[in-house]
Amino acid sequence: MPLLEISEVSVRFGGNLALDGVSIAAEAGEITGLIGPNGAGKTTLFNVITGLQSLTSGRVILSGRELRKLSPTKRARLGLGRTFQRLELFGMLSVRENIRVAADIHKSYSGSKDDPAQVVEAMIDKVGLRSVADARVDALPTGQCRLVELGRSLA
Repeated sequence: MPLLEISEVSVRFGGNLALDGVSIAAEAGEITGLIGPNGAGKTTLFNVITGLQSLTSGRVILSGRELRKLSPTKRARLGLGRTFQRLELFGMLSVRENIRVAADIHKSYSGSKDDPAQVVEAMIDKVGLRSVADARVDALPTGQCRLVELGRSLA
């Protein structure tokens, strides 16, 4: 069974069909890419998956659980996170501090027993930012900033 399954998802904005029967499955530990031209519906699909956009028809399933009626907050509590096209980092904070903010928020919302400090260190290693862990984010190149966002999303 896939970890994340998108099945026959369609979204309409008035008379415009933004997504038409999209189906994707991703297994645990698998990296799945989504590419396409501007206006193809990539952001709309991610908004549907994370609950920021209602779907017209279809199903979004995470670990066997239907997500259609769950809010974005409840989806996040199930471990579903995302990053956005526009960087949303705390520029004056370090990589470690940026990821710590997310780890603390996750702990407060999820009731996780994990130590946020240990989560932060694990995420720094997971995204390959150990060498710049104490650097201010506003001093990093865009690619590394994207990795900080990924680390925050995973924390």
